[in-house]
Amino acid sequence: MPTTSTHETQSTAPGDSRKGKKAIWTMAFAQCIDFTEPQILNSMFVSVQKSLDLADSALGSITAVKRGVETVSVFLWGMLADRFRRREILAGSTLLAAIGSILTGFAQEFAFFFVITMIANVGACAMEGQTNSVLSDLFPVKERGKAFGMLRGLAYSGLIFSLVSFMLLADHVPDIGWRVAYWMFGVLGIIASVTIWFTLDEPTRGRTEEALHDVSDDVIREKVSSAFTIGEALRQFRVPTIAVDIVNLILMGFPKIMLVNFSVTFFVKVRGLTEGTAIMVSGLGLLGFISGSITGGIVGDRMGRRMGERMRLVTGHVVLAGLIVMNYLIFGIGYGSVAPYMIVAFFTAFMVEFMYSITRVVVSAVLLPEVRTVGFSIGRMADSTGSIIASLIYFLVVASYGIEDSVLWLSVGGAAAAFLMYFAYYVTFSGDAARMQKELTERVSK
Repeated sequence: MPTTSTHETQSTAPGDSRKGKKAIWTMAFAQCIDFTEPQILNSMFVSVQKSLDLADSALGSITAVKRGVETVSVFLWGMLADRFRRREILAGSTLLAAIGSILTGFAQEFAFFFVITMIANVGACAMEGQTNSVLSDLFPVKERGKAFGMLRGLAYSGLIFSLVSFMLLADHVPDIGWRVAYWMFGVLGIIASVTIWFTLDEPTRGRTEEALHDVSDDVIREKVSSAFTIGEALRQFRVPTIAVDIVNLILMGFPKIMLVNFSVTFFVKVRGLTEGTAIMVSGLGLLGFISGSITGGIVGDRMGRRMGERMRLVTGHVVLAGLIVMNYLIFGIGYGSVAPYMIVAFFTAFMVEFMYSITRVVVSAVLLPEVRTVGFSIGRMADSTGSIIASLIYFLVVASYGIEDSVLWLSVGGAAAAFLMYFAYYVTFSGDAARMQKELTERVSK
């Protein structure tokens, strides 16, 4: 087996660490674009609804179609990124999202708004798979949770500025506030695209895998360069842990979409909050996303190092049980003041993101380096599919059962089903992770 010397291996480690930290900051900028795009419609739907004369059910139908477009496009983006270089694909998709957003702000009719916001979504949805793929090649499994958590935490931190801006725009210039939000988002997207192009370094695929620890970068690149095929990309759907993850993410899409896309409308129309106040409650949820993402990554890594990767899974399962309770508390109980809504929103979002930091590391450990973007994109497809199903059900039942019952039982029911499905990770994960490492070892020994 070709190897590097001990000196060469050690000398490259500090550089990789610096590249990793730099990549986190750079890609957090892009990830913020991904997070902001759906939040504009969610946070300012009441204003968009008035401007374009839309029905209450329009938010559900728009969200469902957007997620459908996303489900198809995200897999294509994943294959492009794994076939070519991730930096260029990431910069291009970010630019597409930015241009689509700027054009959306000029919409005067629903048809134009509908088409252009779909285009913006096609660009924005590409980012998650690529950013996770890059980080997987910069950090080993034992450190990936913290890296993933920091990336998403920083991205959500950037979104705080956006939500505060949306709140001020909604309260002070409701007629054009949503347009300004789309324009602002577009300008930031252009800046993010340029930043990615000039500052992000493309890491060697598979460099952090245990099976390739003593293998030179030249050998790794040679073996990986010809490993990607469309057939190999499609084969990832048949990896048992990925199959489990698909179902789990579909189910988790129910509580997540209710929290992210329907909560502001829920608080305004059911709890009687002003639009600006409802956005402020969502802002506390955003702080929960930040804290949960970082905490889940750090705690998961610690559990993995001390008691094995199986304990990382157990930790996530405990948090998922808590999420069921929090979903009922946020959507099932009316409080006499705004403060309880803020507290409950914080912990609900905390648990959602804690779970994400756990399961993305698990997925990264069973994917071959040359199809890792595709693998993460499959997860995004599943998440979108769950959102589609939940949004369609909401669209179909909201007129009969009302916003309150529809949001409550879709969120609680989805979280409960995900809790039961989660047990399957224990059966599949260890074998899939070992199989991947064995395949890498055999590849470089030929």
